[in-house]
Amino acid sequence: MAESGKHSANRKCTQCGADLPGNLPDELCPKCLLKAAMGTQPVLGPTGTVALPSPDTKFRGLPQPGEELGHYRIVRVLGRGGMGAAFEAEDLETGRRVALKVLSHTLDAPDARERFFREGRLAASINHPNSVYVFGTEEIGGTPVISMELVAGGTLQDRVSTRGPLPIGEAVDAVLQIIAGLEAAQRIGILHRDIKPSNCFCDLDGTVKVGDFGLSISTTVRTEPALTATGAFLGTPAFCPPEQLRGDELNVRSDMYSVGATLFYLLTGRTPFEGKSSVQLLATVLEQHAPSPTKFRKDIPRGLANVILRCLAKQPTDRLKNYAELTQALTPYSSAAPTPATLGLRFAAGVVDHLLVGFVCFTIIALVSKDIIFAMDAWSRQPSDMLLWMLGGLLLAASYYTVMEAIWGFTVGKALCRLRVVGPDNGTPGWGRAIVRAGMYVLLPPLPYWLAFQGDYRAVLSMPQPLQFLLSATFGLVLLGLFCTARRRNGFAALHDLVTRTRVLARVAVQARPGLESSEAPPPAATEQTVGPYHVLETLHASANEQWLLGYDLRLLRKVWLRLLPSGTPPVDARLRNLGRVGRLRWLTGRRSPEENWDAYEAASGQPLLKLIQVAQPWRKVRFWLYDLANEVSAAEKDGTLPIVLALDRVWITSDGRAKLLDFTAPGMTDHSPAATSPQSFLNDVANASLTGESGAEKLATKSCLHLPLHARGFLQSLAGLPDTQSVARALQPLLQRASEVTKLRRAAILAGCLAVPMVVTVGMLMGIAMLDRWTTRNPGVMELNSLLHLRGGMNSRWARNQPHPTDRQFAIFIAQHYSQVITNQDRWNDLYVMSMIQGENRKFAEQSVAGPAASEKEIAEAEAALGKYVSKVDSMSFFKRPDFVPTMFLASLAIYVGAPALIAALLFRGGLVLLVSGVTFVRRDGALASRLRVFWRGLVAWSPLLAAPFVFGFLKPITGNIIAGAVAACLVGVPAVLSMVLPNRGLPDRLAGTWPILR
Repeated sequence: MAESGKHSANRKCTQCGADLPGNLPDELCPKCLLKAAMGTQPVLGPTGTVALPSPDTKFRGLPQPGEELGHYRIVRVLGRGGMGAAFEAEDLETGRRVALKVLSHTLDAPDARERFFREGRLAASINHPNSVYVFGTEEIGGTPVISMELVAGGTLQDRVSTRGPLPIGEAVDAVLQIIAGLEAAQRIGILHRDIKPSNCFCDLDGTVKVGDFGLSISTTVRTEPALTATGAFLGTPAFCPPEQLRGDELNVRSDMYSVGATLFYLLTGRTPFEGKSSVQLLATVLEQHAPSPTKFRKDIPRGLANVILRCLAKQPTDRLKNYAELTQALTPYSSAAPTPATLGLRFAAGVVDHLLVGFVCFTIIALVSKDIIFAMDAWSRQPSDMLLWMLGGLLLAASYYTVMEAIWGFTVGKALCRLRVVGPDNGTPGWGRAIVRAGMYVLLPPLPYWLAFQGDYRAVLSMPQPLQFLLSATFGLVLLGLFCTARRRNGFAALHDLVTRTRVLARVAVQARPGLESSEAPPPAATEQTVGPYHVLETLHASANEQWLLGYDLRLLRKVWLRLLPSGTPPVDARLRNLGRVGRLRWLTGRRSPEENWDAYEAASGQPLLKLIQVAQPWRKVRFWLYDLANEVSAAEKDGTLPIVLALDRVWITSDGRAKLLDFTAPGMTDHSPAATSPQSFLNDVANASLTGESGAEKLATKSCLHLPLHARGFLQSLAGLPDTQSVARALQPLLQRASEVTKLRRAAILAGCLAVPMVVTVGMLMGIAMLDRWTTRNPGVMELNSLLHLRGGMNSRWARNQPHPTDRQFAIFIAQHYSQVITNQDRWNDLYVMSMIQGENRKFAEQSVAGPAASEKEIAEAEAALGKYVSKVDSMSFFKRPDFVPTMFLASLAIYVGAPALIAALLFRGGLVLLVSGVTFVRRDGALASRLRVFWRGLVAWSPLLAAPFVFGFLKPITGNIIAGAVAACLVGVPAVLSMVLPNRGLPDRLAGTWPILR
C-alpha cells in the first residue's frame, strides 16, 4: 500500500481528470472521492443513524428471489449496498442455505471486482466463532459471488431497529464478541475498517459474528496501492474514525473507534454524530468531540460511558492500547455473573485503607502543629479542640472513601486487593450511595466512644483500665456488627452494602484462552493431484476404507481436509452439512459419483487430543476444552447431530485452544480409544486423560492433583453427578476466569504481603521514637518513673511475689525522693502522654508515695540500696540510636506480627491471613490437603531463618563486629526468601516440608 504523501508531481483524478491536491491519496479528487464514498454508503435516516436501502430498490443485473444463479437458488434479499446485494440462497449442489453476496453489474469494473474477491480471501483467512465463515468465491456467468455462512438472526442494526436500544448487559456482550472476532483478524494482520451494526450478524443462539470485510486491508502484506488508497475513505462516516476519513495510516485503534461507535448505537439507538447532510456529518465527525451516551440514556453506568468516550477519542493515541485492555474495561458491565469479594479480601483492603488514612491524618497534624506531641497535649486540655480535630480526621476519612468510590469505584486498599464497589447498574455507586456507605463505615464504629467521652480524652484515661478496654472494643464490635449480614448467599453483603444497594466485587482479570505452541511445519509443495477444485498437498492418512489428504483452495488461499471414501458411501447427512457451530468441524462440499467419492472439510489447525495428551496438560487449558465440548454435546443432543461414537480419538484441539468434536477419527490418527458410555463419562474421560497424560485413565493420578486448584477438584468430583452436559457447561463457566495456578508473581505477592506489616510498624515506630525522644528531653524522669512503677507491678505479680524483692514502702520512698517534682507538677503530671503511660493503680501509687509520711535517713538509704540498681543512669534512648536498631525492629515486628500469627493460624486454619487473601493452600505429595501439623511444620521451616538470625548475630558479633554479623544474619533471612520466590512451581519451605501450594 502506497503511503500518503508519496505522490507524483502531476497527478490526475482517474474519474474526472482534475488535478489532485498534494494532501490527498492517489486516484480521486475530493468531489469524486465523496461521490464514491456515498455510492457505498447506506442511507442516513432522519436521526443521523444508518438505514439499509429499501428492498424495493432496483439494481440492474442482480438476480431476484425465485431465480437461479448457477447452482444457487435465490430465496430472499438480505440487504443491498453500493457494491451489490446479499441474498439468502440454497446451494443446489450441497443442499446448504448460505448468504450469497453478488457484485452488481453496475460496478463490474476490474478494480471493483478485485476488491470484491479480496474481501472473500480476507474473510476466508479468518476462522473464528465470531467471524462470518466464507465457503467460497466464484464467477457465475461473469457475475462474481461470495458464498458465506448464513447467520439467521439478522444484524445488530436490525435488532435495535426492532427492539430499540439494547439492555446494557446484552449490548456489552455483543460488543465483546465483536472484539473477539476483530482480535482474531488482527492476529493474522487484518484490519476490518468498516465495523458498524449492519456488519455484525446475530445467530439464533446469541452469537454475534463480524462480517462484510469489503474494506479490510492486510497490515502485513500491502500489494494493492490503488485499492487501499481509494478505500481509505470508504466506510460509513457515522462509524468511521477521523483518521480514516482523512486518509491517514490506520491501525487497530482505528477499528476500536468503530467498536465504540457501535456500542454507542446499541445503547442509545443513535450514532455519536449526526448531520442533516453527509458533508455536515463528515465535518462533525472530524471536528467535534463525541457526546457522552449518558446524555441520551441516563441509566448507562458512568464507567461504561467513559470507556465508550475513550474509544471515540479524536486522536488514536488517546484510545485504549489494544483489544485486551478494551475487553478488560468492558467485562464488568457484561451480563456475566460477578464474583463477590470475600470477607478476607475486604478485611485486607480495610487494613490498607485505615493505615493510609491514619498516615495522612498524622502528616497533616504534624505539618500544621510543627510540634505534634505538645500540640496534642494542648488539644486534650480543651475538649472542644480535641473534638474538632477528631471530627476533621473522621471527615477526611469519609471524604477519602466517598470520593474514590464515587469516581473510580475503589479505594487504594481495594485496588491492591483487586476489588471494586458497584451500584445496581454494575457501574460506580455514584455520590449519593458513596456518601451513605462512607458515613456508615467511618462514623458508626467510633460513635459509642464519642458519646462516652464527648471529646474529653483525659476523662477516658482516668477511667479504670478494664473500662477503657471495653470502651475501645466498641469500635471493633460496631465494625463487626456492620458485617453481621454477610453471607455467601448474598455475596457477603455488609449492612452498608444492603442499605445503599451496592456490592463489593472481585475485579475480573480476564483469562485469555491459552493456545497451543506453534509447531506447524512449512506447507509442502503441491502435487499434480487434484480433488474437485482443490490441489492436493500431501497424504495425511490412508487405510483400506478411507484416505485423508491435505488440500489447498487456490481461490480463497486456505487449506482444506479431503476425505476420500469407497464407492457407494452415502453422502453426509443434511443436518451435518449445515452445521456451523464452533464446536464441530465445518463441512464445505463433497461429491458422490461412480468416479468420485469425497468430502471437503475446513482444515483445523492444531493437533488431535490423543497426540496432545501424551504429556499431561495444565488445568488452565483443559477447562476451556471441557467447556467447548460440553456446549457442543449439549447443542448436538438438542438438534440430533450428536456423533454416534464419543471417544478421545474424535476430539481435535485447534491452535487457538478450542476443542472440536469430530464425527470420525481425527485425520492422521492410527490409535483408537474406546467409546464412552454417556456424554458425562466422555467429558470425564477427556478431563482425566488430559490432566494425567494417560488416555486410559479412569481417575486423576496423584501427581496430577498436585497443581489442581481446589475449585477445579470440586468440579471434577461433581462432574459425573451432574444431570446433563448443559449443567456441566454452566458449572464450568465461572471457573474459566479464575486463576488456575500459583505463579511466581503470586508467590512474590505473598512475600510482599508478609513484609508490608512489619515495614509499616517499623516506620511508625521510628516516627514515634523520634517524637518520644523530643518529649523525654523536655520531661526528664518520666520514662524512669514509668519503668519503676512497672517493675513494682511485676514484682508483686502472682509469679514473683514470693521471691525476695523491695517492699512497697521502699518503692514509695524511692519515688518520693527522686520523682516528686514530676508528680507534684500538675502540668507535667497531667500531660496527655504521662496520663497515657502511667494509669490506674500505678498512677494512684505514685501520688500516694509523694503524699505519704516522711521517711527517715535509714529508710531512704535502704530504699536507695534496694532500688538503685534497677534504675539505669544511662540515656534511656540510647538503644534506639544504635545502628542495628532498625533491622532489629523490623525482624522483631516480622516475628511478632506475622510469624507468630502465621504459625498459630497454620494450626487452626491451615494458613494465615496473607495466604487466605492470596487464595493459596497446600497439598501433600499424594495430592491430599496438607494437615494442620504439616502446614505448621512448613511454617516453622519458613520462619526458622528469622528465629535463627538473632542467635547468629549474637554469636558472630564478638568475633566480627556489628556490620559483618548483621550482614550474615540478613543473608540468613533474605536468601531463603528470594529462593522461595524464584524457584519454579514451589518455594524452599514447600520443598523441605513436602508440600505443594495450590489455589483454593
